[in-house]
Amino acid sequence: MTITINKNACKGVSACPEGGLCIEICAMNAMSNVNGELEIIDEECTDCGLCVLNCPNEALSK
Repeated sequence: MTITINKNACKGVSACPEGGLCIEICAMNAMSNVNGELEIIDEECTDCGLCVLNCPNEALSK
């Protein structure tokens, strides 16, 4: 996995202006909401970058 979460920019799913859009658009179900925090499931992530392109806070990067 090379997708990383900038915790300073990502304040959690409930604070996301798009309501956790990255979780919804991930075709591999590699992102989840764990107690309000975004988590990436490394073994499921294919590094497609769709979440990076759509994050409203620019909190995700490759």
